[in-house]
Amino acid sequence: MRPDLNAVALFVGVVEHRSFSEASKRLAVPISTVSRKVAELEKTMGIRLLERSTRQLRLTEPGREYYEYCRRGLAEFEAGALKINDRQEEVSGTLRISAPPSIADVLLAPVISAFQAHYPGVNANIHMTERKVNLIEDKVDIALRVGPLDDSSLMARRLLSYRHVLVASPEYLDANGMPGQPDALHSHRLISFDGWHEEVFWVLTNKAGKKNQQQKNVAKIKVNSILSINDYAGIQHAACTGCGIANMPALLCSKQLRNKQLIEVLPGWRFAPVVLFAVYPGNRNIMRTVRLFIDFLVKYMAENADMQSAQSF
Repeated sequence: MRPDLNAVALFVGVVEHRSFSEASKRLAVPISTVSRKVAELEKTMGIRLLERSTRQLRLTEPGREYYEYCRRGLAEFEAGALKINDRQEEVSGTLRISAPPSIADVLLAPVISAFQAHYPGVNANIHMTERKVNLIEDKVDIALRVGPLDDSSLMARRLLSYRHVLVASPEYLDANGMPGQPDALHSHRLISFDGWHEEVFWVLTNKAGKKNQQQKNVAKIKVNSILSINDYAGIQHAACTGCGIANMPALLCSKQLRNKQLIEVLPGWRFAPVVLFAVYPGNRNIMRTVRLFIDFLVKYMAENADMQSAQSF
């Protein structure tokens, strides 16, 4: 017997909303119907999909595997229907976006401005936070996150990969010299991103390390900062004005590196790559505005010179 697609959709809703009652409320379906349909689906499949208790709801191992198939299948099914109807919908409304601090001026402000030039009926509400928001509970349409991702219930689009780089102003390097090895950083003025309560370490890998295994290819530097800020805009300003050597995402300082306001320090040593994703609850019932913006964001990343420059480090 083939599973009832309505029951499949309700099962996915229960998993994503983490309870029968919340799925009932969000999907506007009586809780008795939700419970009955999920039970019928389990009977049809001949397996228990969910373990239920008064306080907890969790997927069984077969349930977890089946959920992944159901989630992807429903997303594709409904994405196709939405694509067909795209031309019939007006592009308007408010985009609610969460993103890490300091990328608003470099990334979000320009791309949103370009998007709104195409779709003037769209407004944007951006919340800058290091906190990993719950997209459903916080009513967020899209979140920009650095990978790896650990929430399989979310859809994700890879935007780009970039590295952090050590940078300093030409004036600082003229006065203090260019360090030749990571250990030499201990004698320099260092500027770091700091969350107040954690020790800061910079882990660098020598690009020649794989070719010459005898050479020490990993350096872990404990950073004693003369200035620590939990905002990369402030770090960039401090580096540009000669305060010291800073650790910056190449995504945020590629323009300054090109025009020589900043110089890369220890170019033979690299930080591990970072991958930036756009994540969202899924294609099901997603606003056309959200889908269009994500497509626009991916294209912008692929075509923008600063974004491409950031990936070359």
